[in-house]
Amino acid sequence: MDILAIDISGRHSVQGRYTMVCAVLSARVSPNFIEKVHSVRLVPRIAEALDIDVIASLISDACLCLPGTIVAERGDFYNLEVWRAQSILGRDFKYPETIAERTAIELAHHISLAGRRLITARWPDD
Repeated sequence: MDILAIDISGRHSVQGRYTMVCAVLSARVSPNFIEKVHSVRLVPRIAEALDIDVIASLISDACLCLPGTIVAERGDFYNLEVWRAQSILGRDFKYPETIAERTAIELAHHISLAGRRLITARWPDD
């Protein structure tokens, strides 16, 4: 099964803005293992406010042209029912059910966190 495991880092306000990074891990999974990673994508976004529309837009942009079912933790999509998330995104969506799906989301979490740290790091003045 092909999935798009997603994670968003930076869903907290820093100086009145949300500096977020969405990581998408496109992979083929079996119930227990990640069989193959097709690609990894990072999409940054800065927002003044945070709501379901901003998150849905970020997820849609990050998953654009990638095949597979979007898999995300419940908190990343405000604990909405699956059918609501599918109707907002306009494509297949599910919460993780297998070990491989949870592992892929964990990997996406590490990628998004590292990406956010890179874009928010302050370089020392020379």
